[in-house]
Amino acid sequence: MPDALKWDTRLTVMVGTTVVMPIDSFNPTFNSPVQVLHSLEADNVAHIVQPETFTFTMAVKAIGPVVAKLTDLARNHKSFTVAVSEKTGNDWTFSNVAFNDCYITSVANNIIIDGVPTTTFNCICLEAIPTAAT
Repeated sequence: MPDALKWDTRLTVMVGTTVVMPIDSFNPTFNSPVQVLHSLEADNVAHIVQPETFTFTMAVKAIGPVVAKLTDLARNHKSFTVAVSEKTGNDWTFSNVAFNDCYITSVANNIIIDGVPTTTFNCICLEAIPTAAT
């Protein structure tokens, strides 16, 4: 039985065929809003499903050509694919997740006097395809 306190899985994030490393953070958010429908006779008689949204934020150290490539994608409103896959280990729920038709909605830079600057990309994803681990 795996040690509950040990996390063996390492994830790699790729844009196209380029590995984006190092990723300081990758934070996906999935929203599937549902509105309860009431009637004169009773409460909670049905529900209305509203459009789903899937967004993510990733922070990257602003070194190397990857930040320039991502910024160029943002400036030109071009879509890209991010593939998050299991590098080692088997303790993650999915073996692979592909985020297709992603668009960068905003870019923010954090310049540090003593360290490496960081660029944060806020993105929207139009299609997410998870592959379950076997």
